[in-house]
Amino acid sequence: MTFWMLAAVFIGPLLMSMVDLVPISAARKAKGYAITDDTPSVDDFVVLVPIYGSVRYLENVAYLAQYGERVWLCTTTNEAPEFYEALEAIATERGFRIFRGYVPPAAAGSGSVRNVAGTIRDRLVRDASSRVEAEYVICIDADTETEQPLGLLVGAIAVNGFDLVSVRLVPSNRNTMLARMQGHEYRMAMRLRRVLPWLISGACHGGRTSVHRAVMQRHSLFFQANDAELGLLAHAMGYRVGHVLFDVPTIVPHLFWPWWRQRLAWAGGEFRLFVMNVWLLPKHWFAFSYGLLFVILLFPFRWAAIVHPSLSLVAVFVVYMLAMLAVNWRDRDVALLLMPVYGLFITLFLAPFALVWYVRMALADHNAGIIRPGRAPQVGPTMPDQPQLVP
Repeated sequence: MTFWMLAAVFIGPLLMSMVDLVPISAARKAKGYAITDDTPSVDDFVVLVPIYGSVRYLENVAYLAQYGERVWLCTTTNEAPEFYEALEAIATERGFRIFRGYVPPAAAGSGSVRNVAGTIRDRLVRDASSRVEAEYVICIDADTETEQPLGLLVGAIAVNGFDLVSVRLVPSNRNTMLARMQGHEYRMAMRLRRVLPWLISGACHGGRTSVHRAVMQRHSLFFQANDAELGLLAHAMGYRVGHVLFDVPTIVPHLFWPWWRQRLAWAGGEFRLFVMNVWLLPKHWFAFSYGLLFVILLFPFRWAAIVHPSLSLVAVFVVYMLAMLAVNWRDRDVALLLMPVYGLFITLFLAPFALVWYVRMALADHNAGIIRPGRAPQVGPTMPDQPQLVP
């Protein structure tokens, strides 16, 4: 067998299979900003919590109670009287404030109110942040809690001079093999934030209020990948985006169909980022070339390798498995052995749906999700009345 035949059969496929382990390995050595005993607790912040559709979605009331009037429950002016009555009862009991922002009826989009709700969530966050007077702002989902006080996260932002930060999401449920595999997936994804800090999480992130306000005013309001867009915009606008090793527990889907629905929406969001906004590639060449080339464009070749298997496929699997074990040895378990199959399933069956789900969401919301740092500020003219902030 000549060298070129060997390269075609073994070396090429092996290199392609290893490409996603390169940044993970590099991220293990990258610096993350940890919370230490010297990290100050800063209280000059407001917590924005989007809540609409049903008060039962507000699952972290007891956790939020420690922050009192610094908590703004952000809802719309289109809710039912029963919703307002229940929300006001909670706010009165816990000392929270309520922000009511105008959202056009057409902005709701398609899908469930809680998860895929058009532009509602980002409109509320955008308009609420324009009213915040505190130095810092934290955005957190209505079902999210943190292991450490938010004041320490704000303190880390302040002492490191960050404008916007991402945090670490940590799956808290491991009751099924699917949930355990997602635990490994999330841990590797969180490592990437050390080198790609702009991968902001919508579940929890924080920053300077003036920066958050400026960035959100230029946000496309496209729901899927809205958090990554926030980080990309901040980076493109010249702000300092960092990653703080601040753990935020999150519940991941433990059954197949909820997981499948979530990943279909994520696939559409990835298509929106990596294809519709490919002009960002020069500034983020690895993330975009990986997402566009290896995940989306090369999926026909992965199918061809499965349909016409060869020894190279076996070699790819073995080397990938060994590399996966080496990178994740400290957190090894039985679920780790299934990660190559898990990753292959995602790239084989989800990538083909990326375009379909993107088009579906874009048409439903009349929004292409184009990221434009120079976009004119969107607060004010879109609202017929000033938003209400109820003490």
